[in-house]
Amino acid sequence: MKLAVSAPGRICLFGEHQDYFGFPVVASAIDLRISIQSTSRLDREVHVDLIDLDEQRVYNLDALPAPQPRDYLLIALHLADREGWLPQSGWHAIVSSQIPMCAGASSSSALLVAWCALIAERSDRNWNQAWIAKAAWRAEVDWFGEPGGMMDQTVCALGGTQHIAFQPAFQSTPLPTPPGSWLLFDSKQPKDTLGVLSRAKDCRLELIQNWECQGTIDWAQRPPQFPQQWNDLEQHLMMTTLEIRRISHEGAEALKFAVPDLRQVGALLHEHHHWLSEGIEVSTPRIDGILTQACEAGALGGKINGSGGGGTGFVVCEASRQSAVAEAIERAKGHPMFIALGAEGVRLEEFIK
Repeated sequence: MKLAVSAPGRICLFGEHQDYFGFPVVASAIDLRISIQSTSRLDREVHVDLIDLDEQRVYNLDALPAPQPRDYLLIALHLADREGWLPQSGWHAIVSSQIPMCAGASSSSALLVAWCALIAERSDRNWNQAWIAKAAWRAEVDWFGEPGGMMDQTVCALGGTQHIAFQPAFQSTPLPTPPGSWLLFDSKQPKDTLGVLSRAKDCRLELIQNWECQGTIDWAQRPPQFPQQWNDLEQHLMMTTLEIRRISHEGAEALKFAVPDLRQVGALLHEHHHWLSEGIEVSTPRIDGILTQACEAGALGGKINGSGGGGTGFVVCEASRQSAVAEAIERAKGHPMFIALGAEGVRLEEFIK
């Protein structure tokens, strides 16, 4: 049996580094995808060729080794075994990616979403995109208690542009696809996903919990009444959190219109990046420089994408300026890629019995 599946990458438009606090985010699937081509084997072995990483994996379904953190393909097999959707026979998989790897455009979540869909399809499990999103989250985040929310798995599985709320209950609401010309750029700088996530999350989460315990938190108040014992750094971190939360709300409201105001969207992206860079320091001088030169060439705004510390960013511009903006990104040592937003989510590409 031959099976092929694919899943898209994503950009986070509004709410970066907020989903693990339970705050709403807006993200969109992009038309760069990870694809898995697979053929059945007669034994119980799973062979995986990750051609973009020049890596190979072999798993015996009868003797799966204990997984290590971030060994997501193996974790998903364990999850399927525990939950009863592990296939009865093995397969050979070839993985290829259009998404920049390990660069913040959700290549790992897209791979895991596609992998979970492949496992489920090969086990004859009835699945849909929402089920795959939850399965991928259980493997990527919940299994080892890693920092992170459910934004990536949701968008890679469901596709489209999604406004994702986590409180009082999880809800993903589709939004119209934003207009304009969008460019993803790779800064060519490696990123430290877990290190950045831990730094951006842990201290701020402690501050939020401390403030809530005192019963004086008011998300909308400006200027806020911070606890008196907080020092300047703690106040700055919480002001960053408040401002990103506000920007995310305004961005979601702006994108609800059938034809959003691109200049407003660009300005909000620019402000969002400021707080990510200056507030929780997840950007880099190169990414800041790429964004500056892109805006000088006509981009309406943009921001770093993903956990930060390197990796990718993106900008939006009018169609007439996209060539000039792409050239400016290249001059600033970034690699530009034209992308379309609102791409289809995880899907079965081929099925031959």
